[in-house]
Amino acid sequence: MADFSGLKFKISFVFIFYALFLFCPIVLGADEIFEYRLSQSTDTVDIWTAPPSVRIFKEHALPTITDSEVRVYAAANEFEPFQIIVRPSTNMQISLDVEDFTESSIETEIHVVKYVNITQPTDALGSAGPWPDPLWPMEKKELVSLQAGENTSFWITVYVPSDIVSGDYLTHVQIGTSIRIPVNLHVFNFVLPDELHVKSQMNFSHQSILEKYGVTGYGSEYWSYVDKIKQFFIDHRLTPKSVLWSGGLTSTGGYPYIDYDCDDAILTDNEGIWGFEEPAMRYLKGSGLMNGTFSEPFNNGTGFPSFMAVTFTNNDSSLDQRPSTFCDIVRDEGDWYTADNPDSAYNNKWFEYMEALEGYLDDSGVLDKAYYYMANEPQDQADYDAVAWYSRQLNLAAPGLKLMVSEEPRPEIYDHPDYIDSGQIDIWLPVLNNYNPEISHERELYHEEETWIYWLYGTRPPFFNPITLDHPGIESRLTGWFLWKYRVRGIAYYSLNNWSKNPWTEPLNSNHNGDLFMLYPPSEDNTPITYGSNNHRFVPSIRFELMRDSLEDYEYLYLLNGAAQPAVQSTDTQESGMVTGESDVQADKIITGVVSYTRSDNFMYELRRLIGLKIGGEIDSIPDIYPEVEHPRAEGEPGNYYINFQNPDEEPLTTRTEDTWGNGYTFRYVTLAGNDYLQVGVEEYDSDAGFGWLNDTAHFLTGRDPWGEETDERKITYAYDDYAHHPAIFEFDLPSGTYLVEVCVGTPRRVREHNRVVVEGVTFVDDEPSEQFIIRQKEVTVSDSKLTVDIGIWDEYTMLDYIDIEAVEIIEPEPEPLICYEILTDSSLMRMLSENHTFVYGCQGVNNIYVESGATGKLINFPGNNVITFESLSSGFQVTRSGATVSFVGDDGTEIEVPATADKQKIVFMDREFDLIIDSGVVKLGSQTVE
Repeated sequence: MADFSGLKFKISFVFIFYALFLFCPIVLGADEIFEYRLSQSTDTVDIWTAPPSVRIFKEHALPTITDSEVRVYAAANEFEPFQIIVRPSTNMQISLDVEDFTESSIETEIHVVKYVNITQPTDALGSAGPWPDPLWPMEKKELVSLQAGENTSFWITVYVPSDIVSGDYLTHVQIGTSIRIPVNLHVFNFVLPDELHVKSQMNFSHQSILEKYGVTGYGSEYWSYVDKIKQFFIDHRLTPKSVLWSGGLTSTGGYPYIDYDCDDAILTDNEGIWGFEEPAMRYLKGSGLMNGTFSEPFNNGTGFPSFMAVTFTNNDSSLDQRPSTFCDIVRDEGDWYTADNPDSAYNNKWFEYMEALEGYLDDSGVLDKAYYYMANEPQDQADYDAVAWYSRQLNLAAPGLKLMVSEEPRPEIYDHPDYIDSGQIDIWLPVLNNYNPEISHERELYHEEETWIYWLYGTRPPFFNPITLDHPGIESRLTGWFLWKYRVRGIAYYSLNNWSKNPWTEPLNSNHNGDLFMLYPPSEDNTPITYGSNNHRFVPSIRFELMRDSLEDYEYLYLLNGAAQPAVQSTDTQESGMVTGESDVQADKIITGVVSYTRSDNFMYELRRLIGLKIGGEIDSIPDIYPEVEHPRAEGEPGNYYINFQNPDEEPLTTRTEDTWGNGYTFRYVTLAGNDYLQVGVEEYDSDAGFGWLNDTAHFLTGRDPWGEETDERKITYAYDDYAHHPAIFEFDLPSGTYLVEVCVGTPRRVREHNRVVVEGVTFVDDEPSEQFIIRQKEVTVSDSKLTVDIGIWDEYTMLDYIDIEAVEIIEPEPEPLICYEILTDSSLMRMLSENHTFVYGCQGVNNIYVESGATGKLINFPGNNVITFESLSSGFQVTRSGATVSFVGDDGTEIEVPATADKQKIVFMDREFDLIIDSGVVKLGSQTVE
């Protein structure tokens, strides 16, 4: 190696890559507040607004913040509600009107929020008394009676047409004769898709609607309501179970609804508008006019994304539910799975029919939308055997006809000897409380089997349930975010309008308020109204409207993802099993786990607003916001926290108590293993305490088991769910950050064979025996200011002993330099800044460059007698070359590439200078050769 008297040279060349940062983020109005009192309030009337997901109770407190207008944000082709709440000091009647927007094509619709009386709460999240839920249709300027000191909420829905230009549009809400409230609608710079990107199967009785709305006969009034019902569903981005009603393709057990020739295996539709082809053309393709019944296409030419072509007849999956007689052949036991004779006379005809049905759907252009809902909730081995056998035979006969089973993916089915092909069942439909994302992702990634979810009256906390009436409204807004995060492709629910009991007065079904209905009958006594007497308006619930909002949120995430559905990726690529993109980053802020969600209404609406601005290019990036802190413990920097699960009134006895946060809650601590442990029993979550169980803890127990030689009190005491039918969820408020968490489960006395612990989505214990105790340590990251601990397996006890939570010091990486491009036009001095990575394009004359200490970059097109000055000493540099490009790398972080040319260039350091030149094909710096 040649000695250059201070400059150090290396033969090898090291290239360092820098990420490109091509823009600086711009934040427009971040941290917007959506609940505030309006300055138009008077001495006799208080007026305020709140996000639609906030249920407004009659006694709801007034906000303390005041503003002068209501702000609404929506995309084109979107429905967006807002609330105006009025509370008078005396009984009065008022009228309410919404004036036309400055763009008259924007439509508005008014409902007044009514209440149903809850006599038995669904669970600990509910309470007895009047709950806001029905949205009663109201005409503009209609008089409404208000009660002194009680809130009345007016629910106003805005529809923004697809062809509107983005920007701000103004209207006023007129209350009475003297109060005008400005409403500013900001329309984002994008259009929500007409197509529904979430599939659904929402069971619904058309006949109940016709009966309650006084529709008789089968004339124009009948068809107007049939079409109106379909439009109502697709406007809410939902698909009814009977898309083609009152036509169809099959009836009970799959029997052909239209003509089928058993000899030639040909389906023929001779039923016109009462058959299959006309309804399919209209409601699946969006184009049909039903033989002149309608004058315009359905939904601007866009139909529903899916439909149930065939279904089962009862819930016993082990029974043969096909028609008892088909093609004049009587079915018997020898035709079902126990006989395993797919070539019987009946089976030959049936599977020939299935093949014909597949071909008919394909010829009709709707096979990709069709599915056969073949079994509901198989329960035992006989059910699993039947489902595996029948799905196999159906796949052999009609491989293109998708099959659905309402059950989570079960190894008893997909590992069955009769389950011979990937995708033998195309759609798994588990109830949410049985949903396992890891298994569902594996089935989709490797077997092309997708998963939907549904909710039951048994879907209780810690799971969210958008059907539950007496839960916070935000639960009905979570669906779309949850579906995106977990790559769930559809949803289902078994009854939207079962009015056999009057939901206005009897909202409780199966100990679940709101079960069986999300729509209300148009009269509060559940009797039919006179045709047209309510202007043909349906009566939705707040839950139903918020479900639409959640599915529109899904479309936001879809567009943020480049108009692409989220993909499941190998767990080898990412531990979570999902591709992480911008939409995933945002969805993770709302849904932090299968049973962990934000409860902040304001945060959700603010995040949605920022996403809308980003999609439309109104901001360059989405600020990294998170839900506001709910407990003072969660403020500030991460610390260390220790929790012992026990009966706080028993041993080990409390060492000290304190009102740590001055909010009236007394915390109890016991000193164990050198740390002060918070004593926690079976308390449900308390916002003053900032910790607790999210479950109904009526069946929770604590224990102390000083057995054998174990003396560590942390292991001797425990808490658990004695009912053990749901995972138990414990939450603890603390600052967001990274923590080393240690969890201990078990007891000294016995081995528990099935233990499970998941903390912040990280699995600590996965269905393992305890061997008395299991102690695990892992790092977890908290992003929502709440540590969520999920324990338990169905019908098995997991005894939770203690949790140690210790902050991990995070060393932030050095910020990567900003990429800059400079094009020189003259010999003026140009500075290469230390915080940037700069590409400098030289001019034909003399280029004069000053390189700050720590600057990085590259000089391009540098002919001529240039001067490059380094703000460093030469002794700190190593010099290498690749071809004619010479790299100067300093120990102060400076890294500059300079092209050597046949013209002499001056390289100036703070202590000396050199000439850089190519002389006779040799690159030289000073008198030495750069090799």
